[in-house]
Amino acid sequence: MIDLCAIRKLQTSLRAFEKHLKEETGLSFNDALLLCAVNKGVEEPGLLAKELELSPSRLTRILDSLESRDLIKRELSSHDRRSMLITLTQKGKQMVEKYSCSGITLPADLEFTQN
Repeated sequence: MIDLCAIRKLQTSLRAFEKHLKEETGLSFNDALLLCAVNKGVEEPGLLAKELELSPSRLTRILDSLESRDLIKRELSSHDRRSMLITLTQKGKQMVEKYSCSGITLPADLEFTQN
């Protein structure tokens, strides 16, 4: 049987983590996940949407927000003019470093082995 109280506790811990992330870095959880994915080499919007389980419209809003803050840039692919590639700007790379190396810790309920 599923322990709904345990799931609620996880949900509460995740919300607290997201709030702390926003306060520490200025990034939403989805912003941070997208920057991380791009940093790991996922550059095509379709693959990003799939990787992050986001709708195309939600992905576009996140990309617009990150681009307006000069954290990412969108460029046409040199291999296929119909394709767009997402890359980190220097400021975006610094932001990845900032949240990767910050003092943010996961609540005990959310701890897991990181790969």
